[in-house]
Amino acid sequence: MTKSSPQAKKIPTPKPRTPVSVVVLSILFRLLLLGVGGGFSWIIGMTIAHVYPSTSSQPPLVEKLFFRSSEPQTSPTPLSTNISSPSPSPISPQVQLNSQQRQQLQTQLQDLQQQLNTLIGRTAALETQLGISRPSETLEKRLQIIDRQLSTEDLSLSSSPPPAVTPTITSSSSNRFRGSQGLVVTLPSDVLFVTNTNSLRPGASVILDTLIADLENYQGAAVRVAAHTDNTGNPQDNLSLSLQQAEAIVAYLSTAAGLKYHWVAIGYGEGQPTVENNSNTNQQLNRRIEVAIEP
Repeated sequence: MTKSSPQAKKIPTPKPRTPVSVVVLSILFRLLLLGVGGGFSWIIGMTIAHVYPSTSSQPPLVEKLFFRSSEPQTSPTPLSTNISSPSPSPISPQVQLNSQQRQQLQTQLQDLQQQLNTLIGRTAALETQLGISRPSETLEKRLQIIDRQLSTEDLSLSSSPPPAVTPTITSSSSNRFRGSQGLVVTLPSDVLFVTNTNSLRPGASVILDTLIADLENYQGAAVRVAAHTDNTGNPQDNLSLSLQQAEAIVAYLSTAAGLKYHWVAIGYGEGQPTVENNSNTNQQLNRRIEVAIEP
C-alpha cells in the first residue's frame, strides 16, 4: 500500500492594502460633511433664535466663555481703608448781591418772620378760645383743625337747640377769675412754652399781650406769676423748670408793661396739681401758668 501524502497547509492570502490616497480622501470627505452639517445647524439655530427669541436676560454659555477667555486676567487690588469723603462745598448764591441789596432782603426776611410769629400767635389765641391745643403741628394743619372745629360747632348748633352753658376746663383754654381781690388768669404751659423748656413759642406773645390790657386796669398792682408742672421726671428738675418758666413770663410782661408793677415769680413744680396725674389729659391740665393780679 502506498501512503497518502500529507495535505499541504493552506497559506492565507494577505488582504490588499488600502491606498493612502483613499484614506486621505475619506478623511477630507468626513470633515467636509461635518463642516456642512455644522453650518446648516448654525443657520437653523440662528433662524430659530431670531424667530423665537429667549426671554432670559442671561447671555449664552458660549458667549460667557468667549468673553471670559478674551478678558485679561488682573489681580484684584485691595481697597484702601482710608477713603476720604469730599467735604460739602458751600452753596453760592446764584445771583450776586451787593451790600445794599443784601440788607434790603434781610429786612424783608425779618418782616416775614415777624408776620409769621404774629400769625402763629393769633392761631394759638383761636385755639385757646376753642379749647384745643396743637402746638406741635404745622401752622397749616392747626388752621385746618380750627376750621373743622368751627364747622362742626355750626352744624351742631343748627341741628340741636342751644344747651345750657356750663363752665368747662380744658387743657388749652385760659381761665379767668375776677373778684374783689383782683384778677387770676390761668394759661396752659403747652401753648406758651416749647415742651420741657422755658423758651416761649413764637405765638406766645399774642396770648401774653392780652394780659397787658388787663394790667392797665390795675396800676401799681402786685403781679404774681406761678408756674406748675406735672409729675413726669425728677421733682427737683420740675421745680427748677417751673421757676424758669415763671421768670420768663415775668421778663416778658415787665418789659411790655413797665416797672410800675410789683413782679413776683414762683415755681411750684409738681407740688400743687389741680387733678391727679393719672392720664395724659390730667397731666396737661397740671402744666399751667397762673397770673394773679392783686391791687
